[in-house]
Amino acid sequence: MSRSNSVSSTKININSFLNYLIPSKSLLFFLCIIILSFLSCSPAKRFPDSEEKIDKGEKLEKEELSGTESNFSEVRVQLNGLIPSESLLIESPVYLLNQEIKIAFVKTGNTINCYQKNGNVSLMINGETFDGEKFFLISSGTEEIIKINGKRYRGKIQISSSAHSIDIINVVNMEDYVKGVLAKEMPLGKNEENFEALKALAICIRTYAVKKMKDGKIYFDLYADTRDQVYGGADAENPLSNKAVEETKSMILKYNGSQAIIFYHSTCGGKTESSQNVFTKESVSYLAGVEDGSEPYCKISSRYEWTESYSGELIIDRLKSYSILSNEKYVLEDISILSRFDSGRVNEIEIIVASENGEKKSIIIKGNEIRNIIRTADGKNILWSTLFDLTLNSNNVKLTGKGYGHGVGLCQWGAIALSRKGWNYEEILNHYYPGTEIGNLND
Repeated sequence: MSRSNSVSSTKININSFLNYLIPSKSLLFFLCIIILSFLSCSPAKRFPDSEEKIDKGEKLEKEELSGTESNFSEVRVQLNGLIPSESLLIESPVYLLNQEIKIAFVKTGNTINCYQKNGNVSLMINGETFDGEKFFLISSGTEEIIKINGKRYRGKIQISSSAHSIDIINVVNMEDYVKGVLAKEMPLGKNEENFEALKALAICIRTYAVKKMKDGKIYFDLYADTRDQVYGGADAENPLSNKAVEETKSMILKYNGSQAIIFYHSTCGGKTESSQNVFTKESVSYLAGVEDGSEPYCKISSRYEWTESYSGELIIDRLKSYSILSNEKYVLEDISILSRFDSGRVNEIEIIVASENGEKKSIIIKGNEIRNIIRTADGKNILWSTLFDLTLNSNNVKLTGKGYGHGVGLCQWGAIALSRKGWNYEEILNHYYPGTEIGNLND
C-alpha cells in the first residue's frame, strides 16, 4: 500500500482494515462481557461476513424464482448520456465498493476512468486499478449525496457492464427518485397555485416507475430522459415539489385493485387521446380519452395553439432523412389528411411526390410517426402534436395545431389549471383517469 498527500485513492487490505477498526480478540471479548452484563446486547459488525452475504443472495434468488412481489423501495436509473460512462470526476468524497466490500476511499477532485475488461469492469483511479463485476460509489459524508461531473445524486452510483458499454446507474430510494423527476416534469408556479397538480403528478410518476420496475429490465429500471421520465437527481429538487412528494408518499394509482397504466403529457389541446390509438393494443377504460372541460383547461399552456410552416423541399428532406425516399430529386405534389381519430388527432396523412422522370409515389404516414418524421420546421423537436389542420399553398405547407405531446392520460397544463381552480389531487386524477383510485405501492 502506497500513500502520499496527493493520492486520492487508496487500496485497503481488508484484514488490516478490520484490525484497525476492531480491537484484539481478548479485548473484544472482555468488552462484550461488560456490555452484555449491563445491556444484554451483542456488538454490531462493521461489515457483513460471507455467510450473511450468501444468505442474503439465496433469499433474493428465492424471491425472484418464486415470483413474489418485488420491493419497490429502490429504483435503478440509467444515467448514461447525462454522465459520461468512461470518465467520472468525483466532486465529493466517496467510498468505492466492490459488491458490498469497501475497497477504497476516493477524495474530491479525483477521476475514475471506466473500462470494459473480459465482460467485467476495470476502474483506474490515480494509478490504482480495480477489476470486478460491479462497483458502487457511496457518500462518505453525512449528507449522503454524491457529486460527479457537476451533478448531485442521492443513494449510490453503480458502475457495471452490459453488452458493449459501461453503465452508470443511480440506485436511489423511490421517493427521492420522484423528487428528482417532479420539478423537471411540471412547472412549480407561484406560491402553491400548482401544488395539487404537483401532488397528482407525483402519484403518476411513482405509478409509472413501479410499472417499469415490474417490466423486469436486467440492468436498470428507467432511463433518465424522455424515453421514460426526465430525472435530474438532487439538483432538480425544490422544497415545494419535495413537499408534494412527501404528502403523497407511497401512493400509486390503481384500477379494480390492480396498478393502473400511466401516461401523461404537456397539453391535450381540448381532449385527451385513447391509449389504444397510441400505446396500447387493447382499449383501457380509464385511458379512453376525456374532454378537457367545455372551455379547455389547458388553454393556459403556451402550446395550446401553434403553427408550423414548411417548404416542399423541406418535406422532401424529412422523408429522405428517414430513408422513406432515395436521394433522387423529387418535388412535392400534394399532402393531405386521410383520417382522424375521434379526438380530432390525425391518424394518417398522405404525401404524393414526383421524381424527375414524372413517376409519382404515394407515401402514407400514420400516428406518432407523423410527429417523428415531419418534426417542427426548425427540426429541433418532434411535431408538437397530431391535433392539426394542414394547407398546401403553392410550395408551402402550413400546419395549424393544438396541444403538445401524445395526448394520452393526464394533461399537465390542464391539471395545473384545475389546481388553480381549487381542485384537489384526487379530483384531478379522477378527471383524467376516470374510475381509478389511490392505493399504496406496497399493497
